[in-house]
Amino acid sequence: MIENKKRPNPTDIHVGSRIRLRRNMLGMSQE
Repeated sequence: MIENKKRPNPTDIHVGSRIRLRRNMLGMSQE
């Protein structure tokens, strides 16, 4: 997965979106 960092893979985008949502939730919960 990290090897192919030349083209935006759908999985990478999906994972990034999920991580972003999770980070937002964690940040809101912590604050």
